[in-house]
Amino acid sequence: MNFLQALLIGILHGVTAFLPVSSSGHAGLLENLWNIRAPENLFFEVLLHTAALSAVIVTFWSDIRRILAEFILIIMDVLTNIRIYIENKKNGGEKRYQKIGGTNYRKMTLLLMTSVIPMSILGFLSRNLAEIAFGSFPAIGIGMMISAILLLVTDNISAGDKIPRNMTYDNAMWMGICQGIAVFPGISRVGISMSISMLCGLNKKAAVKFTFLMGIPAAAGALILELGQVGRLSLSGRQMAYYMAGAVAAGVTAFFLIKYMVKYLQRAKFRGFACYSFLLGIAAIVCNFLR
Repeated sequence: MNFLQALLIGILHGVTAFLPVSSSGHAGLLENLWNIRAPENLFFEVLLHTAALSAVIVTFWSDIRRILAEFILIIMDVLTNIRIYIENKKNGGEKRYQKIGGTNYRKMTLLLMTSVIPMSILGFLSRNLAEIAFGSFPAIGIGMMISAILLLVTDNISAGDKIPRNMTYDNAMWMGICQGIAVFPGISRVGISMSISMLCGLNKKAAVKFTFLMGIPAAAGALILELGQVGRLSLSGRQMAYYMAGAVAAGVTAFFLIKYMVKYLQRAKFRGFACYSFLLGIAAIVCNFLR
């Protein structure tokens, strides 16, 4: 991969990262068309996701700050409850436990913690399979067609009225599973998360926010996993510089587009994106037989 290719892939990733189309699928298609096939491709993809999601951190920083504060308070309350349990057992007392749930942000934090569990397990177990799929036109094409079907289903669902406080932990678990499935190129992380969110009855505004916030631990976990593999990759200093340039391009593009995308997704119809993904998926499969 040369500098220009890395830059173009980064910009395309930044444009598609917050749309219900697969940013990894688009990157994979370009890399396959340019015959860029290397074990390092998945590492580059993770860098692009992480850079693009830095825009999410900036945009939702006030929410993230409160969620982090609630996370610390939850840990403290759990430790306090353990101490109270031990004291009650020893002394036969009936001291009341700290309430773990409560405010909107406390509930959202617990929901995000719940979604991280299946998301992390699926992401870890499917890494090698995702790496193989990333270099395959048919796999990317099938992923895009699956995304298209989900978007069509979502477009025909009446908007719900739930906010995160009304969500169940089962809802969060399913959303985490979908985030884990989205590790496969071609399946849109935003598309599948929005679909399951609306199937669970969330309104679009809540679905967009929860989808983007879920993407942060997903990207962080993937980056940690890939950094552990860097020593096994044959990356030259020049290639790493190209990858970083692509990541910067993705981050800058995402930063300038995210506020518009957040507002757009809250009112958008997904039918057009579904048709686009389906046609691109077919084109990807056809390209495999024409090469």
